[in-house]
Amino acid sequence: MSETFFIIGATGFVGGRLAERLTETAARVRCLARPTSNRRRLEALGVEFVDGDLNDREALRRGVEGADVVFHLAGLTKERRRGEFDAVNRIGTRNVAEVCAEVGKASGKAPTLVAVSSLAAAGSAPKRGKSEKSEDAAFDGRRLKRETDVPNPISPYGRSKLAGERELLRFADATPTTIVRPPYVFGPGDAASTPLYKIANEKGLFLVPGWLDRYYSFVDVDDLATLLIAASERGERAKPTTLDPIPSTEKGAAPTCSGRGVYFATSAVPVRFSEFGAAIGKALGRKVKTQKIPPMGVLGTGAYGEIVKIVARKSPPLDWNKAVEALFGAWICSGEKAARDLGVRLKTPLAEQFAAATDWYRREGLL
Repeated sequence: MSETFFIIGATGFVGGRLAERLTETAARVRCLARPTSNRRRLEALGVEFVDGDLNDREALRRGVEGADVVFHLAGLTKERRRGEFDAVNRIGTRNVAEVCAEVGKASGKAPTLVAVSSLAAAGSAPKRGKSEKSEDAAFDGRRLKRETDVPNPISPYGRSKLAGERELLRFADATPTTIVRPPYVFGPGDAASTPLYKIANEKGLFLVPGWLDRYYSFVDVDDLATLLIAASERGERAKPTTLDPIPSTEKGAAPTCSGRGVYFATSAVPVRFSEFGAAIGKALGRKVKTQKIPPMGVLGTGAYGEIVKIVARKSPPLDWNKAVEALFGAWICSGEKAARDLGVRLKTPLAEQFAAATDWYRREGLL
């Protein structure tokens, strides 16, 4: 592989693994990073650095020029002050897409842009309709979210990620663009999930938000990197009309959209959240009890998290945004389109991948 890749967000969990995978192929890899960011992992890979951030259009231009593929993975999952989601997830994404289009116009060849969004941008899984496949009824009456479902995000984070998708589509005719929406991403390096593993290890408890033990779709970070690379090579490309609603000809049916150039990146079968905890317990060699947190407790903790942001200027493990997502969504999606178009069918059992992630936490001394 002799292509040049520019990764935006390489200092993060997913971006770092993608950089590792690309450098294994002897490809030329550039990474956008602030001078103050932790670069040790990337320095060991021998990547080129472009100093800057999403607001630095000149830095973006230096990274994009000469690149065959741009991977945009930078994003904010928690905001400490109102407006941060919009500044990073929408405006930052617009900057990336616009610079790619401008470089393409000047050089005559725009790079392929693969952008990581989120299942949260699409919204939670809808109820299964009477005329839909009966096998979908196995997920508590919900069916898997598909790329052709019109997005309906339920949280501030989800709305900001959808706004970012719409910014990408504004420039989709000028630069080939593919959007990848992962659900819950886990695996070695996932610092955000550390509290779940620590409580399981130290207290023998696994916390489930709400009275319902909901189904979740998961994707291992290495599988996600595989899918991102495949999307850059042979993915469908989006159009400005990708998310435009298409009225249904069936009476009472919800509108759809083309979903062109959009892929969910997910393991084959969703599992209940408690199964995640059971797998962690098995890997730890101890029994882990599922502890359900009442909805008011989840919302109260989320509200307290907002106070922590204001008073301590810190980002708490659970804020209002995450509390809403935890309680009011069945976060399951279909990976069938990615399997069909990209040839990426994720077959490794989740239990094995959860165990491997747990082993990483133990080796790193985080438990």
